[in-house]
Amino acid sequence: MKRLSLLAAVSITLFSTLPAHAEIFSNAAKLGANAGAMQYCKKIDASNQGKYNLLGIKTLKEYEQLDTGDRTKALVYRKKAEQKGIYLSEPLNKERCRKIRRTLHL
Repeated sequence: MKRLSLLAAVSITLFSTLPAHAEIFSNAAKLGANAGAMQYCKKIDASNQGKYNLLGIKTLKEYEQLDTGDRTKALVYRKKAEQKGIYLSEPLNKERCRKIRRTLHL
């Protein structure tokens, strides 16, 4: 019983000090995931293909402004989203694509 209480106390302490889910990923990771998601999403949501193309161009321009280390991180997340349909550790579907598109303001 003492072990369980100790484990619970340690778990609560650890989880309360972790940042929120949205803050876990760096800006470079988010930028790369956005760029890759736009490429993936235009394949599965043809009705908004033009909007995904414009957002893809916008995110790639921002990508070019990153330094070398951040570009590498962004590229990893971009490829994962573009090729596997995984956006910041969550699978992409048509509804998720539309939410991301709206978040990116187009």
